[in-house]
Amino acid sequence: MIRRIKQWWLPVMATLVVVMGMSAGVAAHTGGLPNWGSGGTGGLKAGPLGLNQTPSTGELPVAMQIPDASVDAEVETRGVVDGIMQDPTGPWVISWYDFSAKVGAIGNSVYSGHVDYWDVGPAVLRDVAKLSEGAQIDVVGEDGTIYTYAVEYIERIATADLTQEDFDNIVGPTDYAAITIITCGGDFDYDRGEYLQRDIIRARLVSTEPAGSSSTVEETGTADAGDTGDTAGSGELASGGTATVTEDGVNVRSEATTSSSVVTAVSAGDVVTITGDSQEADGYVWWPITTPDGSNGWIVEDFLQP
Repeated sequence: MIRRIKQWWLPVMATLVVVMGMSAGVAAHTGGLPNWGSGGTGGLKAGPLGLNQTPSTGELPVAMQIPDASVDAEVETRGVVDGIMQDPTGPWVISWYDFSAKVGAIGNSVYSGHVDYWDVGPAVLRDVAKLSEGAQIDVVGEDGTIYTYAVEYIERIATADLTQEDFDNIVGPTDYAAITIITCGGDFDYDRGEYLQRDIIRARLVSTEPAGSSSTVEETGTADAGDTGDTAGSGELASGGTATVTEDGVNVRSEATTSSSVVTAVSAGDVVTITGDSQEADGYVWWPITTPDGSNGWIVEDFLQP
């Protein structure tokens, strides 16, 4: 698990004490973030393969599944009233906030949910802070498209120490397609009736699956990358041969992994030279190539035609 415990010692402005104040056990709110607790009232970056095309405007989220945290929940739309992010309406629903980006779009799509609930006990996000880096989060759009995100990090934040900069980093826009899930965490103060920390889960879009399709579209509409075959590839691609790129905006990476840096991008019709044997990593078969402009790197087999 990659939880990073943050304790800030910066002075907290008086206004933030009001804006960020929360009470988990009462109906009235005094703060800007939602009340997720035991009571409650209810600029483009290159992606794994080819995030170099026109970004999606996204769609309304309607459901969320997190296999490693046993989450399979409806997503409702909530807003901000009098400067306060409204609570999820129940223990088993997750809220998406309409000031944030839609699912699948470039930007920060913000969600919250309860970890426990009055007269219920553990609630929908009870285990979400236990997720590991790379854990899968699926968000379903209103047209049935499944957007898959991978956890980048988890932070535990002491609410009493929140600054405006911290708040902006949590719910503010991002220059890539991201989701942020906010829920209660840490110690519960029984005298004050509130959790003293919040868990922040940030994840990055890694693939989409259109409704009614079994193919995976890596971030922007590229071809199926799910069936990789064996490490020898298709049997037609080989070291010393050439291949034609079949999609626009496909990333060429410095190493055979989706986490390595992008060397360049190639387009449909470009002819590349295969310079070695294939490798299998991250669920894909990769080939080392030289591009028409002389750049060297690795590309996923699914975007090559012998």
